[in-house]
Amino acid sequence: MNFKKFEHRLFGRTRGRSKKKINIKSYLNLTEKFIIKKLKNNEEYILDIGSGYGETSTYLSNKFPNKLIISCEKYIDGNLNLYRNIESLKLKNLRIYPGNVNNILDQNIKSQYFSLVFIFFPDPWPKRRHWKRRLINVEFLKKIHTYLKKGAEIHIATDSISYSRQIFQVLFETKNLYKFINQNEIYLGIKDYYNIETKYYKKAIISGRNPILYILRKL
Repeated sequence: MNFKKFEHRLFGRTRGRSKKKINIKSYLNLTEKFIIKKLKNNEEYILDIGSGYGETSTYLSNKFPNKLIISCEKYIDGNLNLYRNIESLKLKNLRIYPGNVNNILDQNIKSQYFSLVFIFFPDPWPKRRHWKRRLINVEFLKKIHTYLKKGAEIHIATDSISYSRQIFQVLFETKNLYKFINQNEIYLGIKDYYNIETKYYKKAIISGRNPILYILRKL
């Protein structure tokens, strides 16, 4: 798969800072059999966007053994870690899409594929001049709405205050498309719903930031 031909631009690093690097050819040889390109209407999919080191995808694979989990992640080191999890844990229902989520949507016909979408700790792009790079915006929620099954949910987690404010505004502007399921709860914490601690969750807690979970349901 040629990583230089993605239609949608990938922002941020795709490689870690470790001196122990694997070359692209070896990376592709290892992960190729798990890479997914085409979606099928008769499959039950869960989409995990920005899975980092694969913790959420591994968790979802075990929690929903009868559904096919698509881990959408550009980060090579994270995908290698997920590959090792797939092999060691013998996970049969997990596939990798190594790029921008918009590409896998655009290269498949518009159909209702996903029953659940996970977006845990999307890149907050904290500098104001980079906010336009943030994934959660009105355009994206309108776009992915077409690919969701009836009653499907999107679960978004973030520990960024400015991103949270933006998400609230986006939810207001898309209230005709989604119901904000847990909006009346005082505490919107991840641990109230999932027994999972990703690298970024732990980093947030150590830094004194309380991650917020938003649960949206397609109308």
